[in-house]
Amino acid sequence: MLFAAFSVTAQNADEILTQHEKAIGGTDNWDKIKTVKMVGSMSIQGMSIDLTETMVLGKAMRTDMSVMGMTGFTIVTTTQGWMYMPFQGASKIDTMTPKMVQDAQRQLDMKSTQLLDYKKNGTRAEYVGMDSVNASTCYKIKFTDKDGNESTSFFDKSTYYLLRTEGKVKAAGEEMEVAVLYDNYKKMDEGVVMPMSVTAQGAEITFKSVELNKPIDDKVFVPAIDKQ
Repeated sequence: MLFAAFSVTAQNADEILTQHEKAIGGTDNWDKIKTVKMVGSMSIQGMSIDLTETMVLGKAMRTDMSVMGMTGFTIVTTTQGWMYMPFQGASKIDTMTPKMVQDAQRQLDMKSTQLLDYKKNGTRAEYVGMDSVNASTCYKIKFTDKDGNESTSFFDKSTYYLLRTEGKVKAAGEEMEVAVLYDNYKKMDEGVVMPMSVTAQGAEITFKSVELNKPIDDKVFVPAIDKQ
């Protein structure tokens, strides 16, 4: 009986994630996405910050931030990372720590962040019941990666879109729970579906435009301060 119950649970997790994959465009369409540029803003503690995220999938990512008349950035590649935050008092470009680079590099694989290739990464999925997110009934799935790290994702029962993720991260030597909410999904001309609103740690990011597969100059990922 225990073996039968385990088999049904595992099958349900696979079925839910298969439906999620179809709902956001399928792996074939996601495999065709090579570059992404997203423009929007972040609202945090009553302050609005303009954002532009530029990415060559699997290779490099840059985030430009403009606030209080100052512009800063973060850049992450497959080997290094830099940040320049003048609105936090920085006067020069700083090199990211190896841990910061490692954490940021996870975003270079959008298929992974969309939970499309979790099995290839050695991650296990387990259906653990139902729950709700903002009044939407959700399937609740626990993921355990190859290092034993656990996270939980909530998928809308009607759309199979990912609405919320929960997990633990380490910051300043302490472990804390972090939840991320996803909303306002939009289907792109390329066939993939993406959330245009992401909220985490009291900060809400709203994207106004998304460009996919547009040419991106490699110079974008070279750290330099604009002197203009």
